[in-house]
Amino acid sequence: MVDLRISQLSAVAWIAMACGIASADTQSMSVNASVSAICKFNSGQTPVLAFGAIDPSGTTNAIASTTVLYRCTKGTVASVSSAVTGTRTLTGSGTAAGDSMSYTLSFTSGNAGTGTGFGSGQDLALVLAGTITPANYQNKTVGPYADNVTLTVTP
Repeated sequence: MVDLRISQLSAVAWIAMACGIASADTQSMSVNASVSAICKFNSGQTPVLAFGAIDPSGTTNAIASTTVLYRCTKGTVASVSSAVTGTRTLTGSGTAAGDSMSYTLSFTSGNAGTGTGFGSGQDLALVLAGTITPANYQNKTVGPYADNVTLTVTP
C-alpha cells in the first residue's frame, strides 16, 4: 500500500512537472523605431514683409525685411522654395483698386540649413527682403497694396 501510494505521488509529481515545463516558453523580440525627416514653419508666428507708408516723392528704394522661423529634424538638410523670389506684384485695393506695383523678393539668408531638432530654441531663421524702386511707386494711386506669398520648406 505504501508502494502504491509512493508511485501515485511520483506520478502526480511527474505530471505536475511535465505540465509546468510544457506551459513555459520564451520568445525573443526585436524593437525598432525610425525618426522621420520633417521640416515645419514655426506656428507661433505670423511673418509680415511690411514696407509701411511709402512717400511717392521719394528717390530711394523702399526696403523691407522679415524673418520666418522653421525647424527640422536633427541632421536634416532643409530647403525653402525659391519659387516665390524674384519680381512679384503688389495688387491695389480700396482706393488703389485696379492699380499694381512691382517689387522684388529675395532670400538674404537661411533658405537652406541643417535642422537641430524640434525642441525649444531649435529654430532656423529664414530672412527675406523686399525692394520697391522709385519707378514702381512714384506714380501709383494712394491706397493699400498687398501680395500673398506661400513659402514651402522641404527636407
